[in-house]
Amino acid sequence: MWTQVFLLALGLEACLANWNDWWTYEGISGPDFWGRLNPGLWGLCSTGRRQSPINIEPQNLLFDPHLQALQVGKHRVGGVLHNTGQGVVFRLNIEEANDFNEQLLTPSSLNKQERVNISGGPLSYSYRAYEVQLHFGRNDRSGSEHLLAGFAFPAEVQIYGYNSELYANASQARSRAHGIAVVSAFVKVTPPKSSESGRSTRDKMTKPNLELKMLTDQLQHIIYKGDSVTLKSLSIQELLPSTSALMTYEGSLTSPGCEETATWIILNRPLYVSPQQLTSMRKLKQGESISPMAPLGNNFRPPQPLHQRVVRTNIDLYPIDGRPETEDDADGSTGQQCPSMQAKKFYQVSPEHLAVSSNFLNSR
Repeated sequence: MWTQVFLLALGLEACLANWNDWWTYEGISGPDFWGRLNPGLWGLCSTGRRQSPINIEPQNLLFDPHLQALQVGKHRVGGVLHNTGQGVVFRLNIEEANDFNEQLLTPSSLNKQERVNISGGPLSYSYRAYEVQLHFGRNDRSGSEHLLAGFAFPAEVQIYGYNSELYANASQARSRAHGIAVVSAFVKVTPPKSSESGRSTRDKMTKPNLELKMLTDQLQHIIYKGDSVTLKSLSIQELLPSTSALMTYEGSLTSPGCEETATWIILNRPLYVSPQQLTSMRKLKQGESISPMAPLGNNFRPPQPLHQRVVRTNIDLYPIDGRPETEDDADGSTGQQCPSMQAKKFYQVSPEHLAVSSNFLNSR
């Protein structure tokens, strides 16, 4: 009897593992069909009303003066960079407990692997980073999962953390309340080093992010599905743009089974990559080396309906003095302004990039 139970468990595990090979980002196994492919496990992909990603509409953002800056641990971590056939994933080397009681770790076990905790912002709990995902397009007009006023960015970096105060590991947390937090940053192409006049067009903030470059430099080793490469040291904190300004909403995971357990935090400053880094992303393949199939790019889920959800921000876009708040104001470097609930006229994703003009919003 025990042999039969063991074999049944093995069969169930193999079946669940095989389901992960069924979904893609296009065609009859793409996002429109995820919920139909496996209604029992992925039904929320079709029926959920708190799904991600979304189109962020600047004129509908709700200013929340109580939203504080995000806190991200400074430890450098190691991990493995994978080509999963559906995307690029960096999985951190973390020791996950199989049972919540096993989280009572000894000092010696803590020294084995530094952990990166994420807190602050809209989060009531501390979340432990466990994964970094890279979504990108096959051209510069698409790639990000979230949109800003209908505009897509060439790529989006997402850092996933699980609620380490309530749950033992990410597998347990992803299906439970307040289980997952995702910190997201849009990715832009850095401007050329100099203009036609010979003057430099780059500043410190528009240079390629060095931690992201560490990841993209390794993409040559994971061209095909199933390829992986080890990274010994990466700073999650330095992978994120330096800003305290953010937007946040309650949503879901963006891959099957679309569990509605995620708090999303989108930072108000992009990361930068060089054109060469984007080219290296677009060389990746969906299939194994014996059958490479299509390019891996366009690994993003389309935006989902908001369904009366609120997207909050700590950026007062129309302060009482009538001057739109810059990112420096949100970071607290130019003094405090009284919050205002007046209609917002425009929104900046960062000081050097006016993503949405006032004429565009006024015409909607």
